Amino acid sequence: MNRIKALLLWTSVLSFSSLAAVAASGEPESKKSKQPANGRAVYTNNCARCHGGDGTGQTTMGQMTEAPNLTDPAWLRGKSTSRMVSSVANGRGQMPAFKKKLSRAEITAAIAYIRTLKH
Repeated sequence: MNRIKALLLWTSVLSFSSLAAVAASGEPESKKSKQPANGRAVYTNNCARCHGGDGTGQTTMGQMTEAPNLTDPAWLRGKSTSRMVSSVANGRGQMPAFKKKLSRAEITAAIAYIRTLKH
């Protein structure tokens, strides 16, 4: 009987510590690691028209709107994820706001994908 109680106690402790780790990180690690893959579809469907499939901005719309080269290390330097989320959500320059079209999770996933583009 004592072994069963000890087993139940340790199972509870381990479950609680796993939940605490997920809560501290904000989301499960497997979800974070899937962000760039999920973000690729969001990027392709919403961003590539101006920024190009490769992120360089070399599209007709990109040239007309002066879309930045998202693969340029100098452009990326100092751009925090929160600033990029805000820019996409609220718009910036000639880029429209996407907060009514995309969820915050979709925007964050697209930014994770952008950070994987060849620099």
